[in-house]
Amino acid sequence: MAYTLKDVQQDVAKQTLQPIYLIQGTDQYLLDQVRAAFVSLIPDEDRTLNLAQFDMRETALGIAVDDARSVPFFGDRRVVIIDDAYFLTGENPRTKLEHHVEDLLAYIEHPEPQTVLVIFAPYEKLDSRKKVVKLLKEKAAYLAFGDLTEKDVRNMINDKLRQGGFEMSGPAMQLLIRLTNMSLTQIMSELDKLMLYAYDTKQIDEQAVDALVTRTLSENIFDLINALLNRKLTRAVELYHELVESGEAPLRLHAALLGQFRLLLQVKSSTQSESGTASMLKVNPYRVKLGRQTVRRFSYTALAKAYLGLVDMEEQLKSTARDPELLFELFVLRYQADIA
Repeated sequence: MAYTLKDVQQDVAKQTLQPIYLIQGTDQYLLDQVRAAFVSLIPDEDRTLNLAQFDMRETALGIAVDDARSVPFFGDRRVVIIDDAYFLTGENPRTKLEHHVEDLLAYIEHPEPQTVLVIFAPYEKLDSRKKVVKLLKEKAAYLAFGDLTEKDVRNMINDKLRQGGFEMSGPAMQLLIRLTNMSLTQIMSELDKLMLYAYDTKQIDEQAVDALVTRTLSENIFDLINALLNRKLTRAVELYHELVESGEAPLRLHAALLGQFRLLLQVKSSTQSESGTASMLKVNPYRVKLGRQTVRRFSYTALAKAYLGLVDMEEQLKSTARDPELLFELFVLRYQADIA
């Protein structure tokens, strides 16, 4: 049965728990939130006896299932957590461990009433062809963290701000989302830093976000591309030098540049909606939104010339020993001549 994060939190708060929960998704912040909720069910002094956690990379599934069948010691319930349930995916790792899924299938049909079994599958997709996956989705409380929308992320930011009595301006929140590429895990980490900084005033403004939030490679690439397309070519060269000096490998930096320009070209040529384009390209919808905001100001020709220039630069990076920073400067000069 389909569940939401609020459903899980309500189950824990009201102590009206399902016997089995399947948690799927890749966002570490959300996974940590769910884990903390289930761990909190067992008092600190009882956790040694009534809380068990099994990593499927290290422990056989049968051992975890046998533990779930055990009655609690000196308590009302046990919580058994199965981590990294890769056997629910199509992955076939080389390992000596044998996971007998039949043990779990039998348990799903007849779970121990005093045990809460929580299965974490930190993956984007599960193999729906597998019997165990079908049965879990049917009989367990199934919480799947899909692609979060910008609205979802804003709501979670506002919830955390309210809990601490903080306020954040609209431009500050927009900048925070952009600088973190809408990664909820990174947003919550940066938010802790911002709240500490604004502890006295309880007000977080755009200047604080700009000064304190760590920029990702994606965000630095975003700034570099904007400088390039807006013909701020000296600034583009400066940014490239800064990234190389900060330790970014030229080939990794170049791959990120090529990937972003490829995305801009795809977004520019797409006639579908934001969500349709994101689904077609298999990227986060927020990246498509930012891409559309960028490409509406530039022609397809300008984008294509930059992309082709970077392809040519990549060939030289891989086939010659020329200095990457010099090659980028030459690329900028050629691009300037092409769009003049």
